[in-house]
Amino acid sequence: MSEPQQNHSAEADASSRDPHDWGRAMALAVTRLAEQLAPADSEDIHASLVGKDLHLKIRDAAAGVTITVSTAPVQGNDG
Repeated sequence: MSEPQQNHSAEADASSRDPHDWGRAMALAVTRLAEQLAPADSEDIHASLVGKDLHLKIRDAAAGVTITVSTAPVQGNDG
């Protein structure tokens, strides 16, 4: 029997509601997720994301949006 997979998520804020402006926030969220998944001594943390299905959730925030990237579907605020 295989061990249950632990779910990880990371988020970052974008200061705009325009999707053209979300690149840096998305990259930061993906990097934060990679830091959680990579072994402590890894020199290429982003290799830990290769081959994984990731989930994206974008929520309204006061000054823009909050972007969440996770290894499992993100729950909450489905409206």
